[in-house]
Amino acid sequence: MLVYWADSTGGSNTGCERASKRGVASIEPETSRRQAELFRRRFEGWGRYGLSAFYARSNDEVLDLGGDRLDVFATLFVYRLADVIQAGFEVVATYRSPHVTITFYDDVDGGVARLLAVSHRTVSNPAFRQENA
Repeated sequence: MLVYWADSTGGSNTGCERASKRGVASIEPETSRRQAELFRRRFEGWGRYGLSAFYARSNDEVLDLGGDRLDVFATLFVYRLADVIQAGFEVVATYRSPHVTITFYDDVDGGVARLLAVSHRTVSNPAFRQENA
């Protein structure tokens, strides 16, 4: 599973074999676009756009991530890893486990639109704390 998050306040995202997203119950393309462009500028030599995510092996791990690292996000968006790869993305282990990066080469708007079109489920984060947002 990949867990990806991003919201209108400029929050970022993260992934697992399912993905999750921050604060709101919809994925906001502009926030994802900004993050993908920042990644490409930061790692210019790699020549890819990238979106941070967390890898999770189970629903329990999704909820653990919600409590341990994503408690400022009311809503998590969870994707099946196979669906993300089938849509043409590469998922690369980056930084420390369980962090991954969802990468793509095409134009940023097309890549973000393609990711947002991938089937996913919305998970209400029981660890969300409004005061942490």
